[in-house]
Amino acid sequence: RSFLCDHVEVVELTTNLRLLTEGHSDEREFANYLLDVGNSNISVEQSLDFVYADPKNNFTNPVWFANRTIVTPTNEAAQFVDDLLLTRIPVHKYTILKLKKRRCIMLLRNLDATNGHCNGTCYIIISLHDHVIEAEVTSCPYAGSTLLIPRVPHVSQEMEFPFTSTGKLFPVKPAFALTCYKAQGQTFEQIGMYLPAQFFLHGQLYVALSRV
Repeated sequence: RSFLCDHVEVVELTTNLRLLTEGHSDEREFANYLLDVGNSNISVEQSLDFVYADPKNNFTNPVWFANRTIVTPTNEAAQFVDDLLLTRIPVHKYTILKLKKRRCIMLLRNLDATNGHCNGTCYIIISLHDHVIEAEVTSCPYAGSTLLIPRVPHVSQEMEFPFTSTGKLFPVKPAFALTCYKAQGQTFEQIGMYLPAQFFLHGQLYVALSRV
C-alpha cells in the first residue's frame, strides 16, 4: 500500500452531464440501453420482438434476415434463441436439425472457399431435401449466390462411449443468433443481446455492445 493512498479521494461519476444537454437523444437512449443490459432488464422475448419484429411477413426476404441478429456469449444461448425464434416462422420444419425454409443457417465447413462458401458464411434456406440443402448467401460480397450443401462425413468421438461412430451430417448450424466470436467483423442494421451468462473476456462484451 502506497503512502499516497491516504491523500487520495475516490470520486464516483454517477451522472453523465453531456447527455443532459439538448441534441443528444440518441446517445441518451443508447446509454439507458447499456444500463438495462447491465441490470438484466431486457428479456430474450424483448430482444426477439425488437430485432425480429415481424418474421411472418419477412421470412421470404433474405436481406431482412441478413441485417439483424442477436448476440450471445455461448453456443448454448444462441441455440436457445434460435429454437425460440423458429417457432415464429410459419413453415414446416425438419426435426433433426430443426430446419425450415427461409431460416438462417451458418456453414461450418469450407466447401468452396474461392466463391465464398466457407466456415462462418451465413445463408437463407431456399429448399430442403433428404441429402442436400439449397441455400442463398446473405453475407457480402457473395450475397445472392446459391449453394447446394451436401451431407458430409462426420466422426463422433464422445468420451462417454467406448467406440467411435461415423455418419453423414449437414455441416450447418442455426444462425438467427450468433456468439460474440462469430459476430466479430460483421455489420448489421439491427442487433439485440441475450446474456444468460457472462462473457469470457471483457473485450467480447465491448464487441457485442459496439455492434448494437
